[in-house]
Amino acid sequence: MQEKYLGVDIGGTKVMLALVSGDGLTLKRDRIETMAEEGPRRVVERIVGSIKKITGEEKITAVGLGVPGPIDFSRGVVTLAPNLGWKNVAIVDLFAEHLDLPVYLENDALVAAWGEKTLGAGKDFDHFIYMTVSTGIGGGLILDGKLYRGAHGAGGEIGHMIIDPTGPTCGCGNQGCLEAMASGKALARMGREAMEQGQWPEGPSPDGITGSTITNWAKAGDQPSIEIIDRQARYLGLGLANLTHILDPQAFVLGGGVMAAAELLLPRIQAALEDYLMPGYGERLQLLPAKLGDIGGALGAAMVARDFRAK
Repeated sequence: MQEKYLGVDIGGTKVMLALVSGDGLTLKRDRIETMAEEGPRRVVERIVGSIKKITGEEKITAVGLGVPGPIDFSRGVVTLAPNLGWKNVAIVDLFAEHLDLPVYLENDALVAAWGEKTLGAGKDFDHFIYMTVSTGIGGGLILDGKLYRGAHGAGGEIGHMIIDPTGPTCGCGNQGCLEAMASGKALARMGREAMEQGQWPEGPSPDGITGSTITNWAKAGDQPSIEIIDRQARYLGLGLANLTHILDPQAFVLGGGVMAAAELLLPRIQAALEDYLMPGYGERLQLLPAKLGDIGGALGAAMVARDFRAK
């Protein structure tokens, strides 16, 4: 009988679950609201309920779990997850109260990167960087075909490289991080600033502008929105150029909600990247959209459970 793995991707607003065969075939999936304000114990209880619903009587070999923020792998603890309001949460122990299964804990961006490595756009690369651009900006590094966590489990926080030290304040407390300059939140901020400057005299109130608003207007041909996308692309290209000079990857794989405007954004990022790279860099570098969509983190978590168990 073929082994089956369960992947869980916990986000700030939703939890995605996927039941996956040992060869990477998605068998079942589910989505529930996170409701992190109820506390980690209650969140885990509802996730376990979803796991039981989609697995039924099927035998599961292991569970992979992706959670945002730095991880203490030796203790199975989420040390800090601001989007969830969690600090020092022994998440593996909480699952152990309900499941008699091995649980493999990993950072959410790293499981998404591993999903793209095993099942998606990164299959052909041993050196690539996954970047998710949505409400925030996260990253996962695949180096020498392996997940790179860093010395303390916090490697890959590419959204917090500082692009402009005089820039807007980031959620982390620093100024001018890539996340503060080019995320979905940054798009919304730039849109509000443009509204206050009279760019859309008949548009919604500034408070009604979101990153999706700007993305959708740009796709419809709205020139002020396109100019904001241009600024976002320049910042993202600068960030990718910095990473290229340091790590010399074969490819970047870009995912997240902002990629809904990939046809607008990717060519602009590519152009900015080429402008910022030193001569001789990037001649074979590829810039690719992620393939797995919103289920990528859960699929990657399942593959982490499969591949880590195999070792």
